[in-house]
Amino acid sequence: MYKQTISNISLQLVMQHSETFTRPVTHAGVLSKNEDGFRFEEAVKQKRPRRNPKLYEGQYVSLVHRHDDKYACTLKHIATGSKDFDHHTVAFRIYLELIDALQIIR
Repeated sequence: MYKQTISNISLQLVMQHSETFTRPVTHAGVLSKNEDGFRFEEAVKQKRPRRNPKLYEGQYVSLVHRHDDKYACTLKHIATGSKDFDHHTVAFRIYLELIDALQIIR
């Protein structure tokens, strides 16, 4: 990339939203030269589409619809540190949540 420093220029900044510059910021846009100096036009900020939206959110399991049109069930972290922790109870609750999550796919 070729970099050039130009001293003593006039820069016109065209922003999409008014804001005060109290700290260094980065913006995407187009820098062009005009008869008065240079002009920077900020690009319109677009929200990217949300990937893998959650279809089910449980205590132990979540179900997402992936961008390749497949479904993915993920198991959340399980805290095993308490003295009341019972493997059979947790396994049964995970089983019930999986049934609820998979009912959504129909």
